[in-house]
Amino acid sequence: MILMKISRIGEFGLIERIKKRVERRYSASQTKRIIAGIGEDAAVIKPYGEKLLVATTDTMLESVHFNTEHADFEQIGYKAMVSCISDIIAMGGKPKYALISLALSKETLIKDVDGLYEGMLRCGRKFGISIVGGDVVSSPRNAVVTISLLGEVARGRVIYRSGAKVGDSILVTGDFGGSGAGLEILRGRWKIPGKSDYVQRCKKNLISKHLFPQPRVQEAEIISRKRLATAMIDSSDGLDLSLRFICQASKVGAKVWLEKIPIAVSLKNLTCQKEVESSLELEGALRALIFALYGGEEYELVFTVSHEKVGKVLRDVPHTTMIGEIVPARWGIRYLDRENKEVKLKGRGYEHFKT
Repeated sequence: MILMKISRIGEFGLIERIKKRVERRYSASQTKRIIAGIGEDAAVIKPYGEKLLVATTDTMLESVHFNTEHADFEQIGYKAMVSCISDIIAMGGKPKYALISLALSKETLIKDVDGLYEGMLRCGRKFGISIVGGDVVSSPRNAVVTISLLGEVARGRVIYRSGAKVGDSILVTGDFGGSGAGLEILRGRWKIPGKSDYVQRCKKNLISKHLFPQPRVQEAEIISRKRLATAMIDSSDGLDLSLRFICQASKVGAKVWLEKIPIAVSLKNLTCQKEVESSLELEGALRALIFALYGGEEYELVFTVSHEKVGKVLRDVPHTTMIGEIVPARWGIRYLDRENKEVKLKGRGYEHFKT
């Protein structure tokens, strides 16, 4: 099989190839609102009446956000789309249209671009998103993938980070720590003892959590439609940072019970194996907790709810757990053990330009 580089077909040949690949995947319902898409100077889309526009953009740089030694291009494309979807739904919106901008080396293989779009299209099809345009430019070295995603939200249903009030409960969807642990396994930084099928399955599950995260679209839609949250954010930067962003925007503090934070099952199994020495049990539990608080790239929802609505949320919104409470700003962020004693933890989520 001959592997063709994009230098063989050039910019316009690549754009035409992308156009054909994308438009083959449109459904009739998607097509009827797209007046002009890929191939024009700009996309033209029929408006949705009185709904508000929600927009986000996210950039992934090779060697910073992804490494082709750890993931193929289809996985990279899928995850890039999930990242933007999570931003839209965290504000109560429904994602609809994507613009894709690529910076690629002329040595890039056409099959890799095909794979990248296959991942984005597969994710987009799952959540009703159409790719309507973008840009392609030459890069001297590393690939850059930028997705701009447009969505809609009904008036009165937008959820901001700034609405949390003292006395609100803090809830999360899903579990935490799996993606960060999966990345460390891929990078070879976490050497897990044992080669049993059980250990291998756990490792595979954690790697899958990192490569194929699932945005909480259904849960976010229920939260927005029923107006359940006072503030909300996604956990792409890690649970700890997400809590800090809400507290900063809302001018409040938070207390969180560590034992209530839901840990990914495979991570818990690997860090608390029965066969390890008892002296290492505490170390394992702490490792799992550090992954959960600071690992990031989970794309779970972190949100606050007034006390009287907590029962309704736990009943109506799948996969939710209450982990803490909003307190006055002077508290800051405090993590408490089962005896309500504060636990000091060292760690932080990823932040660009910080060393």
